[in-house]
Amino acid sequence: MMLKSIVLTDFLSFGPGAIPLALKPLNVVIGPNGSGKSNLTEAFAVLRAVPRDLPLPIRQGGGVDEWIWRHDPEARAESAKIEIVFEPGQVTKNTADNPVRYRIEFGSQAGSFVVLDERIEHESPEPGKKKPYFYFGYERGRPMLNVKGTNRSLQRADIDQTQSILSQRRDPENSPEIAAVGDRFKEILIYRSWSFGPLSVIREACRADVQTNLLLEDFSNLPARLMTLKRDPQTKRRLLSHLSEVAPNFTDLEVAPEGGRLQLYLTEGSRNIPAHRLSDGTLRYLALLAILLDPGEARLVVIEEPELGLHPDVFPILRDLLVEASSRFQLIVTTHSTQLVDAMTEHPEVVLVCDKPEATTQIKRLDPEEIESWREFGTLGTLWMSGHLGGLRW
Repeated sequence: MMLKSIVLTDFLSFGPGAIPLALKPLNVVIGPNGSGKSNLTEAFAVLRAVPRDLPLPIRQGGGVDEWIWRHDPEARAESAKIEIVFEPGQVTKNTADNPVRYRIEFGSQAGSFVVLDERIEHESPEPGKKKPYFYFGYERGRPMLNVKGTNRSLQRADIDQTQSILSQRRDPENSPEIAAVGDRFKEILIYRSWSFGPLSVIREACRADVQTNLLLEDFSNLPARLMTLKRDPQTKRRLLSHLSEVAPNFTDLEVAPEGGRLQLYLTEGSRNIPAHRLSDGTLRYLALLAILLDPGEARLVVIEEPELGLHPDVFPILRDLLVEASSRFQLIVTTHSTQLVDAMTEHPEVVLVCDKPEATTQIKRLDPEEIESWREFGTLGTLWMSGHLGGLRW
């Protein structure tokens, strides 16, 4: 698991007074439209951009002023903050005993994006110390870089205030923790742009020279990624087994080179059916298999509404895939499906309920003991729709 907790303060729909949200290997977020589920996803998108080009998602999202919480035009915060704590040992081996905390605060100066504060430090002070050991931080308004235990001041002129330190100082030898935090953020994957119309990219053959070590977030390399997964005998068996559970008429999956491109086919009897003739649900399920059966070392994967296009009888299989995958990487999943929540009835501790009372998003994790006392009233999805869990418009 990658992250221990996250705190969002005055960030989009998350207002002041935020408390840490503890994260588990699997986190299934439910709640009504407009409650802030997608804004949690946006926080991970910002973190992923930190070591590359921090302002990029901010610009794409309408500019910095749109990212800072406002209750109304007269009550608006001055800045937004994201704070996360890594699990012990996730940054470097040297941090196994004291987790690393990362915090960034950004705002607007003359209408332009600017980093106001940024800090990389231990979660808690060492015995006998008043402050946590830090690797980078602003001290009395000055950026300070800690190189092998010696505090070294960086002049403000040396820091581009529109970018994170993670994109400006990559020195694995002298500052391995700073470099490693950036590497962890780069490993975040977000799957939310599901498109399955007749002209969608997922139906097309892909170039033979595309990236194959993971499924791209626009799904454009699905044939190449499935071909790579099939090369591992164990993963191939699991891939075909799960496919047969949902679509028993398909007995094999083939990827054939055609004119310098790779075309995906499913075998049905004596025929090969190309991707552009497959149903939306079948393609979505293949994409989910390419994500969740990945035997690699992904750190954190966000999937928005994986249930779309799937028949409800697939949801128990999807649940098992999510639970199994969370033993290898951390998962954040958002859903509106009562059937998928029903499938989580035996795992209530993975469900997070998102509400927005008084114009600020609040997320709480279900208490398994409390849920057990309500089990006589039905499954988890039934409890949700009956109002026992929250996460409804009323």
